[in-house]
Amino acid sequence: MNKFLFTDGTNGVMEVQSKEELETLIESAEQPDKIRIWLFSSNEWISYAAFRKQMPPVSRKEKPVAINGNTSVASSEWQPNTHSKRTGYRWFKKVLYFTGATAGVFLVFNFTKIKWEKADPVNTTAARPVNVPDMDIDSLIYEIEDSRGQSLDRNTRTNLRLRNTWPERILLQLAADRETSGAGSRFFNVDVSIDNTTGFNLDNAIVKLSVWKNKKISLTDTLHFNGIRYDKLAKRELDYRYKGDSISVSFESIKAKSFNFCYVAATKNNSGNYNDRWFCKE
Repeated sequence: MNKFLFTDGTNGVMEVQSKEELETLIESAEQPDKIRIWLFSSNEWISYAAFRKQMPPVSRKEKPVAINGNTSVASSEWQPNTHSKRTGYRWFKKVLYFTGATAGVFLVFNFTKIKWEKADPVNTTAARPVNVPDMDIDSLIYEIEDSRGQSLDRNTRTNLRLRNTWPERILLQLAADRETSGAGSRFFNVDVSIDNTTGFNLDNAIVKLSVWKNKKISLTDTLHFNGIRYDKLAKRELDYRYKGDSISVSFESIKAKSFNFCYVAATKNNSGNYNDRWFCKE
């Protein structure tokens, strides 16, 4: 069974259990250019155009109908016999059946349609990573200078301080509008920003956006930032709707050659020295 995640940029993210169900959602979307589909096989969101290149729509095969011994144009499998009252009666019953079924679906939809209400917007700042403990940098510098018997130069002191206090100087923030219903919350007009106050440019950063449901992560999205300046806010606007109880952001990695800094969320120590965990030579 094929499994996908689907969003049309309006109704949030939906889990789809088959390609047939996915095709139905695609056909109902009003703006195909806003469609995004998550492929579990490659762990990525792709556009509608990219999806069509990988999985073109399957056309229904129709059977030709023979008229007077000749093959006519293709038609559907069921061909009414206009000369048969019995066939005409069956056709009439089918019309009534499908009309009634359509009306029933319409009524159910109206009674079960989720009603969303505007709620307070979300403004949150990334929490301090657990692998970046608070440190007394002045005491650390004193110990290093005492053990070496000489003072550290100004650049070394500055870089050491930046690498170990970066959570206070590189702020990751998320702002979003929010609506609530009996089904939970949904978040839209999502803005993710990085405020770099180190005084140095950052080469790149990878940010993880997490959607939480029942205290568990139900969906993640990855954002890439490059050339993050210290004199300008780096910002990314997301044209998606996320459904869940809450939403958060965190750094996956940050790199700044200017002060020999390489942070990686998946490791406890990038340099081997717990007094200077995020030092790197590159």
